[in-house]
Amino acid sequence: MNYVLENEKLKLVVDSLGCEIKSVKEKETNREFMWNGNPDAWKRTAPVLFPIVGKYRDNESLYEGKTYTMSQHGFARDNEFDLVENNGHKLVMKLLSNDSFKEKYPFDFALYIEYELNDNRIKKTLKVVNTDNKEIYFSIGGHPAFVCPELNESQAGVKICFEEMRQDNKDSHKISYKLLSEDGLVVNKEYDLELDSNYEFRVDKTFFDKDALIVENGQAKKVSLAYNGKKYVTVKFDAPVFGLWSAAKKDVPFICIEPWYGRADAVDFNKDLTKREWSNKLLVNEEFVRSYEVEFL
Repeated sequence: MNYVLENEKLKLVVDSLGCEIKSVKEKETNREFMWNGNPDAWKRTAPVLFPIVGKYRDNESLYEGKTYTMSQHGFARDNEFDLVENNGHKLVMKLLSNDSFKEKYPFDFALYIEYELNDNRIKKTLKVVNTDNKEIYFSIGGHPAFVCPELNESQAGVKICFEEMRQDNKDSHKISYKLLSEDGLVVNKEYDLELDSNYEFRVDKTFFDKDALIVENGQAKKVSLAYNGKKYVTVKFDAPVFGLWSAAKKDVPFICIEPWYGRADAVDFNKDLTKREWSNKLLVNEEFVRSYEVEFL
């Protein structure tokens, strides 16, 4: 089922399946900012990543002597969320643990996703509650795919603009990143993205042919996309890790800016669920609440 939020500036459509944004349109011009989900390139638009971001090594994790199998980015994106609140400007939905989920992920939880419209901005809040009788471990993140309203076929010519950067990144005009192996695991080698004097990088049609760029350690807290000297979307976040991605070797007009509280396993990780890098831990009855904001320009 689709839910609609709107104000004077924006119209937002969210699907209850995965609590996924399907459309963001500027009402005055009818410009669309989100990828259309064409399965020839990528069938999704902005999935919620939970209870993992990326992949387990061999799609497996180990917890208390038992092996659990789960596919990339977890199960939240493929399940129906229940409505908690919808007042036309704010939407809250929830996903609760069940026996089927516990075959893949050994914890009880409550996951709440909130979207709130304010002028030309959307605030997305991620809330995880530990409803188990023991500590729980999880990763969570966003995966929104933004299109430039002026481009129909390619992201070539778009600039990725890095803002609110760490001082060492500003001084060096570089962002360090890691890549994924053919199995979707993090390779333990860092590369440098050389930025121009405005801390920007111009994308060509081959830029994402090696898959996602994984940026760790809070190197930037605000990332924008621009075309012909004009920004069209800005994502502001406090996440320690973020990804940049578009469909490899497809030359499509979307780019994902992905705030992550977690990431894929490294190629040599030992599969211990309690030791995953950038993962999160909650005590009994504890809550994890994080937000990021997307501005459409």
